[in-house]
Amino acid sequence: MMLSAKQDRARGFSLTELLITLSIVGVASAIGFPMLTQFAEDGAVSTQSDLVLNALNYTRSEATKRGKRVTMCRSDNGTSCQTLAPGDWRIGWIVFVDDNIGGAIGTVDTGETVLVAQSAFSGRGQAKATGNVIHYVSYTSTGQPRFQEAVSHVGEFYLCGKTVTTKRRKIALTAGTGYVGAAIVAPSSNCVDPS
Repeated sequence: MMLSAKQDRARGFSLTELLITLSIVGVASAIGFPMLTQFAEDGAVSTQSDLVLNALNYTRSEATKRGKRVTMCRSDNGTSCQTLAPGDWRIGWIVFVDDNIGGAIGTVDTGETVLVAQSAFSGRGQAKATGNVIHYVSYTSTGQPRFQEAVSHVGEFYLCGKTVTTKRRKIALTAGTGYVGAAIVAPSSNCVDPS
């Protein structure tokens, strides 16, 4: 009778195989994690930009639908307009019917209805405004952004991430059309483009 010589081998990984695998995972993580972080931050800025753009379009459509002035202003409490820290829209905003009967344009007066309240943005991104939209944007029944009947709201909203490598978003209000346009802007250490 012949006996076969079978070798019993331990199953598993050798120390060398384990170290090589961990090295590959480490290198892939070192390359991939910053890219994933940048992707997530760019997505957050894009979402915030969409929120501002949708709120502006909603404000305009409500003004034309109701045949009345409707205003979007910065608000940190969801009930009244904020005048401190001009241009900082990160605190949130409200959209309200601005009847302006016995009150002022751009403030919630007695009897005026708040239609929508947006809470503050989370994270460390920025939402800044320039021009004469630093406190509020008010649309007339014709869909034109106006302070008074002859003075247009003209300005830009800039939405930026916490790092200087994140692409910024710019939302521009132009005079005469009521059109609100959005664009992706190159990264910069300054959130707002110098005027």
